[in-house]
Amino acid sequence: MSEPSTGAGGAGEAGLVGDPYAWLPASIVSSVAQTPGARSLTFAVPGLRPARAGQHVDLRLTADDGYTAVRSYSLSDVRASAVPAVPAVPAVPAVPAVPAVPAVPAVPAVPAVPAVPAVPAVPAVPAASDGVGGAEGAGGAGPVPQIEVTVERLDDGEVSPYLVDAAEPGDPIEVRGPIGGWFVWPPTEFEPDSAVHAVLPEPPGATPLRDVPVQLIAGGSGLAPLMAMVRVRGRDAPPMRLLASVRDPGARWYVGELDEAVRASSARAVGVSGAEVSGAEVSGVGVPAAAVSAAEVPAVGVSAVGVSAVGVSAAGGRTGGLTVDWVYSRVAPDGHGRPAGRLTRDELESLVLPAAEHPLVYVCGANSFVEAVAGWLIELGHAPTRVRTERFGGV
Repeated sequence: MSEPSTGAGGAGEAGLVGDPYAWLPASIVSSVAQTPGARSLTFAVPGLRPARAGQHVDLRLTADDGYTAVRSYSLSDVRASAVPAVPAVPAVPAVPAVPAVPAVPAVPAVPAVPAVPAVPAVPAVPAASDGVGGAEGAGGAGPVPQIEVTVERLDDGEVSPYLVDAAEPGDPIEVRGPIGGWFVWPPTEFEPDSAVHAVLPEPPGATPLRDVPVQLIAGGSGLAPLMAMVRVRGRDAPPMRLLASVRDPGARWYVGELDEAVRASSARAVGVSGAEVSGAEVSGVGVPAAAVSAAEVPAVGVSAVGVSAVGVSAAGGRTGGLTVDWVYSRVAPDGHGRPAGRLTRDELESLVLPAAEHPLVYVCGANSFVEAVAGWLIELGHAPTRVRTERFGGV
């Protein structure tokens, strides 16, 4: 692939910082295989606006002969997209003019002192890196915003085979975005008298959006934007439940990180009595250990459908727990309580937060998957205004 262009409509528009429609020059920083056919790639993008979980970007590749190809990908990690601004240096006050000093009589010349031998230079000590924030800019210009996308290879695709099989750190690419304001979490809060509320009224008596529990439902690679939402959860986040449908155990993405996030969620539960749950660390933030009653908190491990953990406070109420459920459409792992098969309406009802809690639901996957799941959710009593969808693929 050639370097990004700087002509009209290309990287030369990078000066339009904050313009979501400008193409920005970027480079690949790292890549991590999720499965043999899927890879997470991190890009450093100077001038990128801070991104929100659930948004997507356009990627543009340019071949050596000038041919370009553009594809859209959901962001799977946005945490390093916001870098702290460098504070402006205050102006130095002008120094008042100093009155002229009378001339001093000339001093007789002093005999020259023999030269002192030069002292060898001390080698510079490399600066230590804490591994936090974006990539360092050229010439030490400070951290550069970073984003991650996770790409699944399509054998007949133009872009995905390159990104999954051939792309290497340092390779150039162009990025446009981030794009999107509806399928994001934390959600965009519109004014009560806005046109959005006129068209999509909130359920009567429902909890405000930022405080409601969150239900995530993924079909295959639709997990990418939902993983970004899991990753930005704070310690005071509302309960979040993830249901992911995949073909077989080998098709799961982020499995180790999700398992660790569930363990950390359980460890954050307030101690009541019983066995101690060890502390964990997620996203570089240490979580203290807590004593949790075995009768109050479900065991962390593989259940009939996946891994689950829900925080329980001393008063019995839920804290911001995380639950992860896996279902398999073709091959289930040994010991899994549910046989392989497509998700059904009855199973969906048992694996998602109840409609009575007015959860905010995000569904992402192929067109057919999203269409079926969204329809079932409405039939089960979920408010249409609280079911947000994103889909891909043909009709």
